[in-house]
Amino acid sequence: MASSTLITFLTGLPTLINSLQAKDFIDVAVAAFLIYLILIFIKQSRSYFVVSALVLLAAVNLISTSFDLSLTRQIVQPILTFIIVIIVIVFQREIRRFFEWFSFTSRRLAHQRKQNVSEGISVVIARALMELAKRRFGAIIVLQGEYPLDNVTEGGFPLDGKISIPLLLSIFDPTSPGHDGAVIVDNYRIRRFGVHLPLAEHFDKFAKFGTRHRATVGITEKTDALALVVSEEKGIVSYSEGGELITISEQDKLEKLIEDYLKEGIEIEKNSPWKDLVVHNFWHKLGAVGLSAVMWFTFVYQTGVATQQVKASIEFRSLSSELMISETDIQEANVTISGNYRDLRSMTPTDVKIIVDLSEASAGTKRYSITEDNITLPSYFSLTSIKPKSVRVSIVPATQ
Repeated sequence: MASSTLITFLTGLPTLINSLQAKDFIDVAVAAFLIYLILIFIKQSRSYFVVSALVLLAAVNLISTSFDLSLTRQIVQPILTFIIVIIVIVFQREIRRFFEWFSFTSRRLAHQRKQNVSEGISVVIARALMELAKRRFGAIIVLQGEYPLDNVTEGGFPLDGKISIPLLLSIFDPTSPGHDGAVIVDNYRIRRFGVHLPLAEHFDKFAKFGTRHRATVGITEKTDALALVVSEEKGIVSYSEGGELITISEQDKLEKLIEDYLKEGIEIEKNSPWKDLVVHNFWHKLGAVGLSAVMWFTFVYQTGVATQQVKASIEFRSLSSELMISETDIQEANVTISGNYRDLRSMTPTDVKIIVDLSEASAGTKRYSITEDNITLPSYFSLTSIKPKSVRVSIVPATQ
């Protein structure tokens, strides 16, 4: 099927290019934007299994319709009918977070955020974490990414303080009132401490860890943050990104991890918001444009060219005034034409005519051919076939 679609595309490419209009580009662009939002939603919600199930249901429905599998169709179609309601129920929280992300990203296009880069910040955080591990102070430090954390975290105390080892040690000291919560770092400053993070929803493979580690994974399941955690029981440092939890024991590797994460954020901020609109998630955007173009060609362009059979009346013209038609074997013929589906739907019976020229006719019975030259139709239609291809006409003198 894919090869036939490609052959059809290459064969019809010249016609496709000539027929493109501004509205077609707008159509593809809007569809690509919607596909991109769906891809980002899947990426953020990590709902690959559910999406695969929906695609499978759609495929089963297509097969059941094509092969007239009545029972299968009756089971699947009601599910697809209420699929939007099902998605809203299943992904209620994910949809809310997605629209929050979309709102935040839209605001960034109008207001570029400035970064005050502090040199050596990765070294300070890494040394603080190692010292916390040495003292067996439990701690969580969250480095905020592009996604805002306010709507997925609770509680905490505002601080807006410069990052330093003494400050982090004092915050996570067991005698400190906010030591059980997390520290949120944004724009190279400690914005809040004592913050409560969401717990991981899928924590089975981390069963040997406690609530602090589950919260560390939870924040990275829902955002693009980097979370660093210190175990007070074992005195080890781990980090979580993208919902994964990995132990890290070397300070230099920890410094490199933090530095790379911060550099990624710096590169994003160096770009203008409109440049970021193109560069960020580039492959997702390119895939959305490509998929939108393929879908437009498959479901709009190909289905847009259709054929239709119409009954066209036969008109006899230019007959001498001394003659008259006494009899014809047919009054109309079946004309098959092809064109844009929308044009065919708006076509009227008078758009297609069959005209037979009798200017050289004489008395008697004669069969006249009906060819393409006898057909008049709008220029945006093309003739496919005519049945029958001739008409028998009996002509007599007008005095009879």
